[in-house]
Formats: sequence, structure tokens, C-alpha cells
Amino acid sequence: MIPILFEAGPFHLYTYGLTIALGVALALVLMQRTAVRDGFTNEQVYDFVFISVLAGFSGARLFYAAQHFSEFRGNPLEIFALWRGGLIFYGGLAAGFFMLWVYTRKHKLAFFSIMDFILPYGALVHAFGRLGCFLNGCCFGRACDRPWAVTFPGLDQPVHPTQLYEAFYNIAVFFILRALYRRRPKQGLVTASYLLLYGMGRLGIEFFRAGNPGWLLTWNQWISAALIFCGLAFGIGLLRKPARIRGKL
Repeated sequence: MIPILFEAGPFHLYTYGLTIALGVALALVLMQRTAVRDGFTNEQVYDFVFISVLAGFSGARLFYAAQHFSEFRGNPLEIFALWRGGLIFYGGLAAGFFMLWVYTRKHKLAFFSIMDFILPYGALVHAFGRLGCFLNGCCFGRACDRPWAVTFPGLDQPVHPTQLYEAFYNIAVFFILRALYRRRPKQGLVTASYLLLYGMGRLGIEFFRAGNPGWLLTWNQWISAALIFCGLAFGIGLLRKPARIRGKL
């Protein structure tokens, strides 16, 4: 694996950070190509991306710190050492939703209209993040004897490349959500679909992750199940409602 791509004295170019940066850059370019057509300005797109990235990393790190408090009890400043690893996606997702909701309240914008626009690209960036996990050698799976199994440094047996499973799955989610968005469904339906699709994928992939007992759901799987339920309930509720003029939600 290649956790550090380049070193020069105290400077280290971490592969995980680089893949995230590439994913954000690609998402930004693609968002700007359709922003005006989708009813957003380029300035708003920059706001969306900045808020999503800042809130996402902050929430993911704080959620990790909350679950591994003993690691930081002696030195709480280590919480800010993101380059040493320790992020939980669901914390970032929750923080991103909350901060974008605050943004829409402040600017009097339609929350679900913005989330429908952003979430497909969020899945794309997440795919790049999982590629970074693969190159970093973290978040790997359980022991596996399949032809595509990978042996990471420090392991004595090949394992499921669960990072790649989730990366490819997120790319598929990106294309599905963009296709759905282009059909202009009811406002909020893309958001509901993201919750459902990602929850289903993560729930299944977690069974192949290292440390998963295989018979008892992990915290991430319980959260995934909650996302599935929320996505289904929200989506069904939207489909049952009569068509309405697009407006603020």
C-alpha cells in the first residue's frame, strides 16, 4: 500500500488526503457544469462544497473521538491530528446535513432542493475516499480466499478489499442518483434514495469488514438500517403526496 505518496523533510503528502482532494475537485467541476441549469450560482456551489467538506471532516472526526474517547483522554489535541487517521463517515454525514440545513435557513433556500443536488456528488467524493482507504491500508475486510483478495502490510493472510467494494458501490450510487435527478422527481426524492441506497450498501459491506462478528449487527450496521428505514419512509411519503409547486421545505 502507499499511505504516504511523497516526503520532503517535515512535509508529507498523504495518499488519503490526495484522493479526497481529487474527488472534491472533480465533484466541484461537475457541479459547476450543471449549476446554472439546476438553479444554483457558482458562488452557491462553492459554499455547498466548503460547508460539506468542513462539516464532513469535523463530524467524522468528532464521532470517532466520541467512540474512542480513551485514545484522546491524555492528549485531547490529538483529535485535530486528522493525518493519523480515525474518521467515521456517519458522523460526517450527520454534520453535513445539519450545517447545510443551517445554511438554507440563513439564506432562505429549499433544503431538500440543495440536498438533492449535492448528494450524488457526495457519493462520488466518498468513492474517492474509499480508494484512499485502500491505498492507505485501512478499513480492510475479513480473511478471504477469493481470487480478488488482497494482502495488506502487517497482515498474514489475504482479506476482502472492502474499501474497493464500497468505492465501486458509491460510484454506482452517483450515476443512479444523477439519472434520477435529471428526471426532476419530487423534491427530496433523490435525498430519500441516497439514504436508502447507501444504507443498503453499507449494511451489506459491513458483514465483510474486519472485526465484524458476522451474526451480530455493528453500530455502523444499526445506523445503516436506520438510514434504510428513513429513506423508505421519506420516499414513500413523498410519492404518496400530490404534486406541488417546488418551494421551500
